[in-house]
Amino acid sequence: MFLFLCTCSANRDKPNTATVQHKDTVSVDCFWNMYDFADTVRWTNKSVTTERMLVDYLSRLSGLTENKACESLRKLVLRTKVNEMVSHWFLKQLERHLYEPDSPLRNDNYYISVLEETLVSGHLNGMMRVRPLYQLKMLKKNRAGTKAADFDFILPTGKHQNLWDIPAKYTILLFYDPDCIHCWELMRELSEASIINSCLQHNGLALPQLALITICTEGDMETWKEYQHSLPSPWVNGYDARNILLEKELYSLRSLPSIYLLGENKQVLLKEPSSISEVINYLLNEYDITK
Repeated sequence: MFLFLCTCSANRDKPNTATVQHKDTVSVDCFWNMYDFADTVRWTNKSVTTERMLVDYLSRLSGLTENKACESLRKLVLRTKVNEMVSHWFLKQLERHLYEPDSPLRNDNYYISVLEETLVSGHLNGMMRVRPLYQLKMLKKNRAGTKAADFDFILPTGKHQNLWDIPAKYTILLFYDPDCIHCWELMRELSEASIINSCLQHNGLALPQLALITICTEGDMETWKEYQHSLPSPWVNGYDARNILLEKELYSLRSLPSIYLLGENKQVLLKEPSSISEVINYLLNEYDITK
């Protein structure tokens, strides 16, 4: 009897996931209820407070499902429609927080919802639509779950190679500029990651565990060749000789370095993760690299 009562008590104290998520949804749904979007008289004094509110609101979205979060953002965009100045301010801040590569709140799917609602709801006209339309087009390329765009590049030997023709259980695809300090810092992290090195050392299987492909998208070929001795030999080091990545805009390269984790069929698993640790954790959680 005692054990039964303790079990019931433990279950009663343990929060139900669905209940917590429901409370989070209600909290986010009501977040802007007391905010007067039409009050522009005191807007100069309100903008700082509103900025803090917006960051708080965006931080809470992580407690919702992605569909609920995107729905909430669409509702926010509609609320700002009451005033053009307020609408443009919110759109600018949402871009800064959800779109900029260095933002800790960056989320492509959230920002896609913002752009779609903004363009449909008539917030922007004429030339004001050009930038959002371009952003939306680029963000929809190579989304998680879709197959990464194929392209050819040149190897140090002079041979041409296609992305899709490199077999591997997983592929780390890195776009970089040889003159970019941040790019080399990221490459150093990759070269020192024991898990990644372990995978690369056990690639004598019919299907290699991992391929690490670096693609130079900036600078001339001679500069790229000079850097080859600095890169680990197991890596596949390529150069976009035809400038196809930029001219055809196959990938959204907002900033360099830009990294993707691809699956066996070159489907996108992670798109521009904020750190190498995300890639390592994914490999640890999804695949037994010790085999």
